[in-house]
Amino acid sequence: EKAGVNVSVVYGEMPPEAYRAATGSTGDEADGGEKAGFVPFFAAGISSVMHPKNPMAPTMHFNYRYFETDARGPNAPRSWWFGGGTDLTPSYIFEEDAEHFHQTLKDACDRHDEDFYPRFKSWCDDYFLIKHRNERRGIGGIFFDDMNDRPQDELLAFSTDCANSVVPAYVPLVVKHKDDEFTPEQKEWQQMRRGRYVEFNLVYDRGTTFGLRTGGRIESILMSLPLTARWEYDQKPEPGSPEQRLIDACTTPEDWLADKKEKEDEK
Repeated sequence: EKAGVNVSVVYGEMPPEAYRAATGSTGDEADGGEKAGFVPFFAAGISSVMHPKNPMAPTMHFNYRYFETDARGPNAPRSWWFGGGTDLTPSYIFEEDAEHFHQTLKDACDRHDEDFYPRFKSWCDDYFLIKHRNERRGIGGIFFDDMNDRPQDELLAFSTDCANSVVPAYVPLVVKHKDDEFTPEQKEWQQMRRGRYVEFNLVYDRGTTFGLRTGGRIESILMSLPLTARWEYDQKPEPGSPEQRLIDACTTPEDWLADKKEKEDEK
């Protein structure tokens, strides 16, 4: 129904509030202990969001980026880092789809460090929390930021591998569900879940906040929003329904590879 790809290469000087948005910092102090002024920066990244028409097919988002700052004075911040992630936002849970998606991301992580997937899966669950709802935007994936603890070429190779895993992780799910039958009520539920997507992106997303505070191109910054969304007053799904199953998964993150691990342990 709506999809987009953004490729960004931006540079210039960002005000302190944009630096805080980019780094996730909540204070006013620069790394050097003084009030942060305008900070020279360079950033490059690629991102995409896919919002399928069929409510049985999940929404997917990915973003991988490189960021660096320079310094005008001896106490200004001077650093570089990689960040990014891939996450899935279904309206309806299909266990085998969740397993496939997470396993594909885990395989990409494991090629570089077997500690990456559990670490970045947990980080993703925490990052996409809609605090005022106490639920996640979706069923997660991987997310990492501020990574500069390894050589740049290693982190670039890792980020590239993660980006290359998006198509095999996601496209089979769309192919599987794009022609599924659905009811008007199921379409309405998809619209309400898209409302949650909008809430997270406009209130909490670091990329959106950074773009708005650095004078970025508004159409590109808001590209991630769905074509349509819906809100209803105090809407609650029926207990035991597929809709409630999704709410449960978004409220309490699950280990989607647990069954697979148990089967492997039994062998």
